[in-house]
Amino acid sequence: MRLLDKRHDAPLAAGLIAGTVVVFQQPLRWLLNLAGEVEAKYKVDLIPALVVLSVVFVFHQYRKRQEMRAEALAAAAQARLERARAQELEQLVALGRSLANALDFPALRHAIWRYLPDFLRPRALWVVLREASHWHVVVEDTDTTDTTPAATIENVAALALSNLGPQAVAGNSILVDGYECFPICGGGGPSGMLVMRGAGKTLSEGQRRTLDAAIAFLSITIRNVQLLIETREHSMRDSLTGWFNRGHGLATLATELQRARRTSAPVSVLMFDVDHFKTLNDRYGHQTGDAVLQSTARQVGELLRASDVKCRYGGDEFLVILPDTPRGGAEQVAENIRRSLSGVPITAGTEVLTISTSIGVATALPNELDAEALIARADAALYRAKREGRNRVVFKDADSDDVETGNFRVIERDLA
Repeated sequence: MRLLDKRHDAPLAAGLIAGTVVVFQQPLRWLLNLAGEVEAKYKVDLIPALVVLSVVFVFHQYRKRQEMRAEALAAAAQARLERARAQELEQLVALGRSLANALDFPALRHAIWRYLPDFLRPRALWVVLREASHWHVVVEDTDTTDTTPAATIENVAALALSNLGPQAVAGNSILVDGYECFPICGGGGPSGMLVMRGAGKTLSEGQRRTLDAAIAFLSITIRNVQLLIETREHSMRDSLTGWFNRGHGLATLATELQRARRTSAPVSVLMFDVDHFKTLNDRYGHQTGDAVLQSTARQVGELLRASDVKCRYGGDEFLVILPDTPRGGAEQVAENIRRSLSGVPITAGTEVLTISTSIGVATALPNELDAEALIARADAALYRAKREGRNRVVFKDADSDDVETGNFRVIERDLA
């Protein structure tokens, strides 16, 4: 137990020292007299020497105490620094683990929002990615009072990259209109920016190192998510036409029918193919056949809405899903496609070919959920169009499941 507190008990310490001197006054006087006798007898200056030694000893003890205090302060500062580094490392590990499990941009957004180092939290930040020449914000971590438009942040990121140049690397940053922009590099060059409002004014050197590490993790994860999305996209698309494959078309149609059941919105489908495609393929070769399919997909794609789902059903058969489209609208879309394809020239060697198409149309019944039944009606209408002479649009309703006796309607058209 400490008897004295040097900050508050200095008077008490002085009193104890004075009392000690009084108590030992006679022994001290005897020692001083003895020292005087020694000095007189041996002709030496004992008392001055003792005084010098005492002063040096006291000064030495003072220096040792000061050094020990400095070492203690340095050790405490080092301990605080190590604790801060350990905390930052723990945060980086948590961020890395969360990013490792991110398979899409919503999961990436959650990982950044939840595990980004705490020293960045008071600042508004955005993660902006570049696709071709376009930028878009994929992560926004701001408070509810921030009303900065996404377009503003995208423009800041584009300007920052133009100032940094194509050789921008991780660790470099640039200030643009009060925002500090850190490049996110992946795939051989900068693919995005982490944009922070006024970060450079308050970030310490250690915080910047931690931020660089976090951005490195982020760069790897973003690239992995992009590759995963591309892989999923490729697995759902036909490599020749770029349209979705049959499996994705069936799954999408089932989803649209469920949505239509909840909202009572109409859903229609088109089934069409190129007339006499097998003959064309056999006569002019598969390369010409592929060119016909590619040209058909490209021409039809230009006529459809972004919400329409385009699928290559198999061979030269195509499926188009038309959400929120009633029977009349679907018939008009089909007729537009038929007319458009009738005027597309196809070069085969020295010949220029013209093609035509037959189209089957079907509209889902209220509360219908069977995607394959709906496609079967459109397919039946397509084959009815083939039997009727091709280059036409045929609609089939659901009054009968018999292809031969079902209710069909040939759309009026101009075959001239």
